[in-house]
Amino acid sequence: MAQMMASVWTGTEQVELRQVDRPEPGPDEILIKVAYAGICGTDLMIFLGQHPRAQAPLIMSHEFVGTVAGEGAPDLVPGTPVAINPLLSCGVCPACRRGISYVCENLGLVGIDRDGGFSEYAVVPKHTVRPLPRSLPLSRAALIEPLAVAVHAVCVSNLKVGDVTAVLGAGPVGLLTAQMARLSGAHVHLSEISPRRLSIARRLGFDVIDARSANPVEVVMKATAGEGVPVVFETAGAQATVGQAGQIASILGQILQVGMPKTPPQIDLTPLLFREISIRPIRVYREQDFNLAIRLAATDTLQLEEPVTHILPLQELEKGMHLAHEATDACKILFSPGA
Repeated sequence: MAQMMASVWTGTEQVELRQVDRPEPGPDEILIKVAYAGICGTDLMIFLGQHPRAQAPLIMSHEFVGTVAGEGAPDLVPGTPVAINPLLSCGVCPACRRGISYVCENLGLVGIDRDGGFSEYAVVPKHTVRPLPRSLPLSRAALIEPLAVAVHAVCVSNLKVGDVTAVLGAGPVGLLTAQMARLSGAHVHLSEISPRRLSIARRLGFDVIDARSANPVEVVMKATAGEGVPVVFETAGAQATVGQAGQIASILGQILQVGMPKTPPQIDLTPLLFREISIRPIRVYREQDFNLAIRLAATDTLQLEEPVTHILPLQELEKGMHLAHEATDACKILFSPGA
């Protein structure tokens, strides 16, 4: 059987570069030659042993792109560039029956519930494969999955052209959400504590708040004459930013909870009650959000190169996980089997 290299999660804070059998696609599956695979916060949770479903040994990463390596379908001939929509819905729960499978009660993901993209090749269900324009560099396409999260958050928000908004957290999804909000016609205040991410946010031209030396609540309230903003995007999943969101949102404002907290945060409901602020959690994305992310990635509308701070070989996955965990000198970290 043909062999390949894969970086395998074997237990808490343990990964190994292994030579393993190259997977063979079964019925309704396609073999993908991986070009780039990214670290998501979910992968970091798995690495740290904090994910409730992931079981070792596992090849992580649900954010990956590549080319078709085996026969698939008429529109998926070998060499076709593709992105993977990693959502695995059950098709039978109430959400799936209502046509909202992205909030499936039994939702799984490639890279969590089956092997993902930290390898030279990956086998995925055919329904997860999305053909890409051949003119789209795969290094840009590697951000389609997190971009779909940002697209979903902005599209379901109450954001209007001319609004002032705040994005709390300038990680990969925060930077993409800020760009989507700006594309929608809003003026964006973007807060962060990581020096590297602050630098990226400034290069992208946002109204940046260095939360190490300034209070984002005070800055935003001063900029809005004490009114706050109608829409807040919390993208860090941290106790501090979750608390700030409730103080920044205006009367009848909306908080988009995009960041996934690693531990349950404490929330002061009083300002939410007094101002009737609503919270809209963002889990993943709809099919139309993923498709729009592909179309946007294929244009020069968004800056997808700036958030990428590292492209590493598979053998440096442990290094990448530590960089992602510390977050001070990294933003989006990609792995390339050819690096």
